[in-house]
Amino acid sequence: MKISELKTYINPTFILACLFVLMSFMLGASLSNGLIIFLSWNMVLAITVYVLSVIVVILHKKKTHILWIILVLCIYVIFFPNSFYILTDFIHFEHYDFFNIYPSIYELDIYDWYVFFDIVVGALIGLKLGILSIGHIKSICSNQLKTYEYVGITALFVLSSVGIYLGRFIRLNSWNIFDLSYIFTSIFEHFRFFLMFVLLFTMIHMISYILFKEKGE
Repeated sequence: MKISELKTYINPTFILACLFVLMSFMLGASLSNGLIIFLSWNMVLAITVYVLSVIVVILHKKKTHILWIILVLCIYVIFFPNSFYILTDFIHFEHYDFFNIYPSIYELDIYDWYVFFDIVVGALIGLKLGILSIGHIKSICSNQLKTYEYVGITALFVLSSVGIYLGRFIRLNSWNIFDLSYIFTSIFEHFRFFLMFVLLFTMIHMISYILFKEKGE
């Protein structure tokens, strides 16, 4: 792949994501806020999802052996939940005071709004990176496979929702996905909650995809 072609993947969203990593780390360090610092790491993982999708496209264009493409594609699927994971960081708002007396008197402390800003911006960028990565994967699919586009996308979103559950509630990272015994034990302990969480987050994935996907997809 020529450098000029590679530059097409360095789009405004990718640049914003890289700037966010730097900004979030610096903001977190200046405020001595571990949550904001950790958001920079979450964004690195979301960027990894995007980069993996680009690698899949490059391997396909170079006519690399199909097994290598499948391998990278599997790694992409495992890491994909990281692009939507930052949405769950909204739960940390409970540790910040936005009201003095609810509902009419606000707590006018800009510190808490720095955290609000960082989480919202991070979540939006992460979502967009994930959705752009799907567009890359779709670009190498045959017309026959595109017939089943929403079947494949729904399956990806279900798996991603499971991954987000594992990351948020069981505290597993993407590279711990093969610890099956621990995973299944933890899921079945709260199976009803697990099912409803996966259903809700699959819907969040799908709605986000419909709202933010590129025109013409």
